[in-house]
Amino acid sequence: MTPLETDGFRKHLRPNQRLLFLLFICLLGQGARLTAQEEAQHRHGAGEEAPARKTIRAVAIESHITIDGELNEPEWRKAAPSKDFYQRDPEEGQPATEPTTISILYDKQNIYIGVVCYDSDPTKILATERQRDTDLRNDDTIAILLDTFHDLRNGYLFRTNPLGTQQDAYITDEGRDVNRGWNETWYVASKVVRHGWVAEFAIPFKSLRVAGNGAQQWGLEAERVIRRKNEFTYWNSYQRGYKFESVSQAGLLAGLEGFNEGYRLRAKPYFVGGFSHHSDGSRSRFGNASDLGMEVMKYRVTSSLTTDFAANSNFIDSEVDRQQVNLDRWELFYPERREFFLEGGGIFKFGVAQGEMPAPDVSLFHSRRIGVYTKRAGVASRNLTVPMDAGVRVTGKLKGLTLGILNVETGELPSEGVRNSNYGVVRVKRDILARSAVGAFFLNREISGSGDFNRVAGFDTNFVFARHFFANALFAQSLQPGINKDRWVSSGGAKWDSDFVFAGIEYLVVEPNFRDDLGFVPRPNQRRISPVFDIKPRPHSRLIRKLQFGYRLDYVTNQDWVVQTSYNHYNFQIFFQSGDHLMIAPHRRMERVNEPFELRQGVTIPTGTYRWNNVRIAYTVNPARRISGNFVYQPMWGFFGGNVLHEIDFAPRIKVNSNLTLDLGYRVNIADFPQKKFKDHIVNSRIQYAFNNQVLTRTIIQYNSTDSIAGVQFLLDYIFRPGNDFFVIYNDGRTLENFGPKDRTLAVKLTYSFDF
Repeated sequence: MTPLETDGFRKHLRPNQRLLFLLFICLLGQGARLTAQEEAQHRHGAGEEAPARKTIRAVAIESHITIDGELNEPEWRKAAPSKDFYQRDPEEGQPATEPTTISILYDKQNIYIGVVCYDSDPTKILATERQRDTDLRNDDTIAILLDTFHDLRNGYLFRTNPLGTQQDAYITDEGRDVNRGWNETWYVASKVVRHGWVAEFAIPFKSLRVAGNGAQQWGLEAERVIRRKNEFTYWNSYQRGYKFESVSQAGLLAGLEGFNEGYRLRAKPYFVGGFSHHSDGSRSRFGNASDLGMEVMKYRVTSSLTTDFAANSNFIDSEVDRQQVNLDRWELFYPERREFFLEGGGIFKFGVAQGEMPAPDVSLFHSRRIGVYTKRAGVASRNLTVPMDAGVRVTGKLKGLTLGILNVETGELPSEGVRNSNYGVVRVKRDILARSAVGAFFLNREISGSGDFNRVAGFDTNFVFARHFFANALFAQSLQPGINKDRWVSSGGAKWDSDFVFAGIEYLVVEPNFRDDLGFVPRPNQRRISPVFDIKPRPHSRLIRKLQFGYRLDYVTNQDWVVQTSYNHYNFQIFFQSGDHLMIAPHRRMERVNEPFELRQGVTIPTGTYRWNNVRIAYTVNPARRISGNFVYQPMWGFFGGNVLHEIDFAPRIKVNSNLTLDLGYRVNIADFPQKKFKDHIVNSRIQYAFNNQVLTRTIIQYNSTDSIAGVQFLLDYIFRPGNDFFVIYNDGRTLENFGPKDRTLAVKLTYSFDF
């Protein structure tokens, strides 16, 4: 464990931490292989009778299949269709109101999946989306989940609608991470016919990771959504309390053997051509935006272990960050959007302590720390791109372990004082029992030309017992110059999460000197304990599908046990049969401010203890409607000593037709403080126009009155063959205050892959 030697690391552990560390080492070294009977018991809990899983057999063929959505080749008649989909909603366990059948063939190169979605009224089939990797919530859909290692945890998701639009993702740990940035080559065609609609998939074996090419069985699940009925049906796993991503509940796919595992080496270089323009009012200058590099080079070390290499990466086609404004003392969270870090990202999702909000309380590895420098000026901040010179990543399975290694070299920004840096991550995980795991991790950052460094090492566990009981624990320690104590972080929790009851407790401890240059740890020196309880009854009603009544307490102290935050959350929610959703959530909050901080220019929050009430009212409209979206209103009385703060979030989604979608996001904060009154106006709007499934456009319009900036990003994506793109990108960003600087870029980007 260099440079944190194992003995040195162990001697710093407290007695209870040593016991957990020794237990972790035993579990990691031993692993656990279950018999078929044990596996069935663990899927549904000890003492419970596990229902039999469906099995479908893939039929080997020699002839070519044309992917046209018609299933008219003679080979399809060789496959025995599997049927009998059952509802999870609205009536659990009842047969689907519209039948569905699924058939599977394969040849040396591809697995073929044919799905017939019968419909008693095909004129009411909903099909509106053409943008690849959109969530397809508006439409009728069919989704396929493949667990190629049959490890009951991880899988590939492929989803389409009656227009043949593609959405894919990689699922890790039964949905703990759903990586929608995973993109590989696969084919699908859909067609509406007189008895419903048909989807025909071809998924190359080379696009998957598999356990060799000998005889094997995979996990398989299929989900059909009939959107106009708000009906969700499944081939095997229809029990509530599980998600579609719950890979352990999938059925079986048998009969696969003797196929071609695909390429050993793939090279995908890129070329960027274009120019940039900067104007600050006094001068104007043009620059060369052209670039050349390796988008990714993949080498398959084994059928289940892959090495990825990137050089001189250019992320000009990545989506811009959403505009945010800060209404607290802590750093804002920006999610990862760059494809190199998104692909395979699930293995690196560890050390996460998740509170009630979408942003984590702690994430020990947050890849946004690599290649992005945040420059702050007062309450405003902006993210600057740091050159990524080279990166290598190794992910996959090796001798019973799940392995992830990442090493990245970044360049410098001399004008901002940013030096070359090296970032390294090692992650090792062992699956145990049927749905549990233990793991270890090590992170390192070295800053060139300085004596500064930061290292973090630790271990984590995730256990699943019975059907719905979950427990987890995390311990990690940082190492940096001059600091020898108070540098631990730990978290854990236990919960029961079923369809009717959610009950649990979480804890999080961050010591004052814990430092993590590769993570997101916005609040140091804290001890948080959070009990939570929800009940979710389902009344027999034509109007209401489910109710939810909940309570959560976040109780935060510092290391001296002095209360810093007390946050009482109450929530009442109604899930309507129509797909609409209403939430009313009163809150009571206390905050102790130990150091003054600037909330807005001219509004400084002094030290002291503050208490206030607020209520969050949110209404979400069923996405099947032509106009959907959500509306949020949240007044806060006494917010940090002010009179009142009103938060209003208006985000309608308008489906003009199957080609044009408008996402109109607008937020306003209206605040009244003794020092002054202020308003924040934030616009995050998106216009998507698809000429067809291969030529797509995206326009993002942004405005932030707090930081006084506005911007537009336009992207045209021509997918000239699966996995290969030609982009046209235009970025325009400007500072509005005092006619500040303007930055524009116009560029084209071409990627082309070669398989060997």
